[in-house]
Amino acid sequence: MSKRETRSKKDADARPAAGFNISRKWVVRIILASTFLAFSNTVFNGFAYDDTTQILKNEFIRSFANLPKAMVTEAWFWRAQLDKDPGEQDKPTTPYYRPVFTVYLMVGWAIFRDSAFGWHFANIVLHMLAVYFVFLLLEKVTADVALSGLAALLFALHPLRSESVAWISGLTDPLLAICLVPSFYFYVLFREGGRRKHLLYSLGLFLLAVFEKEPGVGMLPLIAGYELFLLNREKKFIERLKPVVQYGGMFLLVAIFYFAMRFNALGFVFQDSRYVKHTLLDVVLTIPIVIWKYLGLLVWPVNLSIFHATPIQTTALSARFIIPAAALILVGWLLRGMWKSVPGRFALVWFIANLIPVLNLAAFDANFLIQERYLYLPAIGFSLLLAMALMSLKNQEWIEFGSRGTVQAAATVILCVVLGGKALSQNAVWKDDETLYSHGAEVANDQMMPHYILGFQYLKQQQWLKVVPELEACNDLSPNNKFTLTNLTAAHLQVFEITKERSHLDRAIALAEQGLRIDDQNPLLWDSLGKAYAYDTDLKNLDRARSFMMRGYRLQPGNAMINFHVGATFLKQGNIDAALLYLEQARQLAPGLPDTYKSLAYAYENRGRLSDAVNSLESYCLMQPNALDIEHEKTHLETLRAVSNHLIHVGRTEILAGIAVLDRAAIHADIQIHYLQVTGLILIVLGAGVIHVGQFINRQLVVVLEIRIAAVAVLYSKLRKLPHMIMSGLDREPPWQRSSRHRRDSRHNHPEISAVVERLMEVSRLVQLLADQALFDASLKN
Repeated sequence: MSKRETRSKKDADARPAAGFNISRKWVVRIILASTFLAFSNTVFNGFAYDDTTQILKNEFIRSFANLPKAMVTEAWFWRAQLDKDPGEQDKPTTPYYRPVFTVYLMVGWAIFRDSAFGWHFANIVLHMLAVYFVFLLLEKVTADVALSGLAALLFALHPLRSESVAWISGLTDPLLAICLVPSFYFYVLFREGGRRKHLLYSLGLFLLAVFEKEPGVGMLPLIAGYELFLLNREKKFIERLKPVVQYGGMFLLVAIFYFAMRFNALGFVFQDSRYVKHTLLDVVLTIPIVIWKYLGLLVWPVNLSIFHATPIQTTALSARFIIPAAALILVGWLLRGMWKSVPGRFALVWFIANLIPVLNLAAFDANFLIQERYLYLPAIGFSLLLAMALMSLKNQEWIEFGSRGTVQAAATVILCVVLGGKALSQNAVWKDDETLYSHGAEVANDQMMPHYILGFQYLKQQQWLKVVPELEACNDLSPNNKFTLTNLTAAHLQVFEITKERSHLDRAIALAEQGLRIDDQNPLLWDSLGKAYAYDTDLKNLDRARSFMMRGYRLQPGNAMINFHVGATFLKQGNIDAALLYLEQARQLAPGLPDTYKSLAYAYENRGRLSDAVNSLESYCLMQPNALDIEHEKTHLETLRAVSNHLIHVGRTEILAGIAVLDRAAIHADIQIHYLQVTGLILIVLGAGVIHVGQFINRQLVVVLEIRIAAVAVLYSKLRKLPHMIMSGLDREPPWQRSSRHRRDSRHNHPEISAVVERLMEVSRLVQLLADQALFDASLKN
């Protein structure tokens, strides 16, 4: 910058703004300070709405190594990666291509990680930058510091900015503004001074703008409007058209490059049949009411939320098309006077040019056609018109001459305070998901979607008593919605489990039957209907319950919840093998389903698999620390652990005893060695069997085996007391060298010893039935 330019800038900063007794520098300071103050409370907010998935769960933004991939994939590419679905990972799931936004998230994650404070503070800074650039642009176009400052302040404080600033993921619009606004600013400088560097700056910033968010293409109609209606308005139309083609063509080339990259990433340029929800005619017929609602939000910003349901219009004869269209024509006629001035004309051109991209309604659900954040850029034009209206108060003849300045100042201060106060209040709405959705259900009580989303928020938190009222409100507003009926049925069953109020069970059955009359192929409703007949009430009928559940299972065998309910019903009926089949399948399908583990614990316990029962019940207690039955299940868990540990201890003791007997046999070279060996081996096998019991076998067998242990101990003691009889009745030839006949004769000659051996063999056979060799080896390792 030359010395002359520097001196000129300093003079401009020191010069008082027209209509104010403060310098330009202080105008800028007041604007930025007011902006920060109006949004300072956002730093106390947490993550809300898409923030959890867009930032906290987005592993893609955690490594700059993904930068190349960000340039050639959609904005939500990472979601498909998380799903690990090979058939979907390389396909776009949304029509959004925003690589600059993704890069910003990468930088933000590297700096702030999961600190909501840092992300929110960065959003405030982005908004302040955008406001400053708005001031610079308006000052350049209007040549009026006071008007530009007031317009920038009104833009900054308007509560519609809250969605873009207080919501972390709403940063796309401020980020777009700090690219697009200076891009147009440099274009104006280029058209005034002809410096190529300004054109290059403008083109470069425009490139960033379109790669940041799709509405960046609004620069093209903006340049056309500026050339046709502002810069060359005295010239003939054909002469005004030449610079549009000449200079606008350069920006069109940048846009073509963007669309080529977009096509490479998404497979389409504008729309794809997968995302088009409405016909072109329906969109055209709906645009008037959408614009009218946007104007209403700008003029009267009350009942702000993320919910602004707008039915799609399908006929030109509808009052919802005719009335808004007529109203817009009237507004245009009333604003005709604004067209006569350069600031007014620029404001209208800016508003229309930047509103055009957000009127691409084809891809949006009727519940989300209108979004407050979409007015971030168009609102610059509206703010300029509003500032012009305030500035004109000093020229209104209906106001007493001497008090016009006071009226103007008072109106300006009051409006700014009201807007800033409303923004502060609206910021708090974005504290967290529950606050956001609760506010939406309150201010948009006549819409189905806010109740539906709030109901699901409570459902995720398992606040069933709050789920039912919200989903009942959904059902009242949309009576035959199968999704509402399905989830409301399940919610009533959950409330019945908590309160035991029969009305909830009856309501659940009625809703399930209503839903199945609408669609009898709904597996979840069949499952819920079956569950209703499995409770301990006078309606209990486990065969009927299982029959209904199996209808659902046949329709959706891969549903974990249905598998769980079928398995739990089999468990109640005592069919443990069938119960285990479905419960283990449920666990495999959804490892995070807590009740599956509790039911598996009881099934395993019934089958004597105590170790598995302990593990399953431990998982349930960890997953459900606040469950109503948690104390009972913890007590049950301790009992299972005690039984299992006791039996394992007993088994190890018997193994050691058996080993001791074998050691004794090894040092006694007499006939007793045979019986000592038998006894020792039996004790070892029996001990392993008891370990087996402690880990796998039914409790009822525990008592039986402990009796057998005692019997073996008695028999062993008896052997020790009969050495003389054994020694005198048999010769001293080692038993393994004696013939089979001789051994049979020996046992025949000593019936008491024979009886002892037979009893030992009986115990051995029992233990061998309980412990196969593999489990025996595994137990020894323990």
